[in-house]
Amino acid sequence: MPELPEVEMCRRFLAQWGAGKRIEDVIADDDSAIRTHLSTKPSDAVPGGLNKLQDALVGQVAGEPIRLGKRLGWPIGTHGLMLHLGMTGRWRTATQAPRWGRLGLHFEGGQTAWFIDPRRFGCVALVEGSQMLELLGAGLGPDALIEPPTGGQLAAALRGKRALKVALLDQRIVAGLGNIHAVEALWRAGIHPAIPCNALTAAAADALALAIPKQLNWALQEQGGDEDLVYVTDGGDNPFAVYGKEKEPCSKCGTAIEKSVMGGRSTFWCPSCQPIS
Repeated sequence: MPELPEVEMCRRFLAQWGAGKRIEDVIADDDSAIRTHLSTKPSDAVPGGLNKLQDALVGQVAGEPIRLGKRLGWPIGTHGLMLHLGMTGRWRTATQAPRWGRLGLHFEGGQTAWFIDPRRFGCVALVEGSQMLELLGAGLGPDALIEPPTGGQLAAALRGKRALKVALLDQRIVAGLGNIHAVEALWRAGIHPAIPCNALTAAAADALALAIPKQLNWALQEQGGDEDLVYVTDGGDNPFAVYGKEKEPCSKCGTAIEKSVMGGRSTFWCPSCQPIS
């Protein structure tokens, strides 16, 4: 599933393709991707969604897309277009409708940005422009890249007995962290993913606060410029330090990486670099 770096790369591509340009047409053979709100259910499609999107967007100039956490918003004229990638959603440019192309935005100059989504969990939702920022940020903590929390802020937010790695996936604590980059940030910080939140020391919280944006910026540099990202889970190369590398040697110390399931998600760590106590 896309995490913050993939969503940020999507934002950058959309800005490159459409910011400052007028929309000449909105195209959709199946408008079930046009939904009443950010939803993973095609049954939440807006009746007559394509016509409504065309009425609202055609002739309007697209602004700069905005990302908060894993959410995307695109101000277009007086409206906002909320974008949800779902599990397999991607935006790409193509001259003709690509396979699984659910929605196309055709810009002046001839370029069309297509939302491609094989599994149909992703969507777009039209909102009033004045509401977009509020909707984007609803229920989210500080953005892990735009305003990364300090060690003190993390320590204050990470309370109780939940495993630290499970808590880091709570978007109310840090917006944008997903399973892969939480695992990698904990390895960078030298913190075991299973320690309870209330056992996090001030020094460890400071180390984690530095590791989170460092990990995300590394991922953006690693993926930057690649329009066709292939995720590790889809058979792509694995550039990560510990994620997906059970029994392989840690790049820092050579100890075999271990794996367990926490909160229903695969979790990896180095038992030497990330001792439990």
